[in-house]
Amino acid sequence: MPVPSRPSPKVSQIPAETAILAPAPSSNSDAEPRGSGEESPGFRSNALLIYETMRQRVAIRHYPPGAWLKEQEIAAEFGVSRTPVRQALQQLETEGLVEIKNGVGVLVTEVDDAALDQIYLLRLELVALIGRAAPRPITPADLDAIRAVAEDLKRMIAAPGKPDIATFSTHCEVFHNLVNKVIGSPMLKHFIEVLYHQADRYWYGWMEHTDSKREVEFLHNEVQETLRALEVNDFEAVGFVRRNHISMMLARMAEFRKR
Repeated sequence: MPVPSRPSPKVSQIPAETAILAPAPSSNSDAEPRGSGEESPGFRSNALLIYETMRQRVAIRHYPPGAWLKEQEIAAEFGVSRTPVRQALQQLETEGLVEIKNGVGVLVTEVDDAALDQIYLLRLELVALIGRAAPRPITPADLDAIRAVAEDLKRMIAAPGKPDIATFSTHCEVFHNLVNKVIGSPMLKHFIEVLYHQADRYWYGWMEHTDSKREVEFLHNEVQETLRALEVNDFEAVGFVRRNHISMMLARMAEFRKR
């Protein structure tokens, strides 16, 4: 029996550097022209918004593996025609996050254990290249944005109770995208991003079964170490910081994966 998706979470819009979980109300000027064969800027922004929103919902398992998604329902939620929805879903299928079954719907996929091993093996190797594949400094504004992520994570650590996974995923996405601005090679950046989004849905699923506050602390440590490297333009250190934290996270997940 198909797994239903849960109602869309109602959260505020987050910065443009990352995905958002709930669509902002679309204006008439930004909507796709109905029946038009041309791609207006509004059309492209709608497709991107839908793609990023759906991608993050898959990541935090708001759409669990086995859930069926319907183009018509998504289009109604975003207030657009089905064409930008179809574009967004096709991009998600290209990245292995969903499978489009004509006449049936769109199925959210799962990462099996063997595939996960390959994903993390490749991630460990590719992130180490960040400092060697034509790296470039990021702007002072981007450094400030990373510092803001660190402050937000500190507040999450200090707050009572279990951290909200959707909020945490937002900070992860912002940090990931800001650091990836260092990567000068478009091909390397593309593969790193695809692998990141294939793996994050497993990681967020695991966080429901572990000490999630501790995982926020680990990310805060990574952000601080990365900042120190970026402040002196030590790009190789940036790559190795990320590699080390992926490796340590895999060690923490090992017992869970056995079960």
